[in-house]
Amino acid sequence: MQNKRYFTLEEANRCIPQLVEDISALQALKSELEELHAKLTPLFEVISSNGGDKRTPALLRTGAAFRDILERIARRGCHLKGLDPGLVDFPHLRDGKEVYLCWRFGEQEIHYWHEIESGFTGRKPL
Repeated sequence: MQNKRYFTLEEANRCIPQLVEDISALQALKSELEELHAKLTPLFEVISSNGGDKRTPALLRTGAAFRDILERIARRGCHLKGLDPGLVDFPHLRDGKEVYLCWRFGEQEIHYWHEIESGFTGRKPL
């Protein structure tokens, strides 16, 4: 079993450039998946033999790319809480208690933290 990772503020801030890239990619892939899903769903409902469609490989590729990025974020120890607007929590010890450092897509660095149970609405300045 893997030990839980706790981030210092500096470590979490160093993750931001890669998170900006990853979340931007996820947002683009999400749009592509939604578009492909909208086009393919009626076909899958009509084709009883489900012979597929030429767009099926694109849907599978895009879905795999989406999953790969999510897994990469999770392997770093970050907790992606939402894509729109892009919320990421970093486990952190504050005064000996586990909390989250909280970053929102578009912020240049982390300025907030919150209790585990309170979520984004409970953000407090560092």
